[in-house]
Amino acid sequence: MLYLKSCPRSAGDINADSDMHGMFLKCLQCGFSKNLSPEMARNLFGGQDEAPEVAAAQADQKVT
Repeated sequence: MLYLKSCPRSAGDINADSDMHGMFLKCLQCGFSKNLSPEMARNLFGGQDEAPEVAAAQADQKVT
């Protein structure tokens, strides 16, 4: 997703992206970046979760 003229530092265009560490916003002109919390990413991108939550195994269950 691209946010035109939204950078607080240079008024450049902001690109929303993700990597193995989570979601972030990055300015295409000056390189300014801002990490997004999972809650903010969910609000911006409509409930998309990057990785599904895995339920913890209970004491009486075997993990294979």
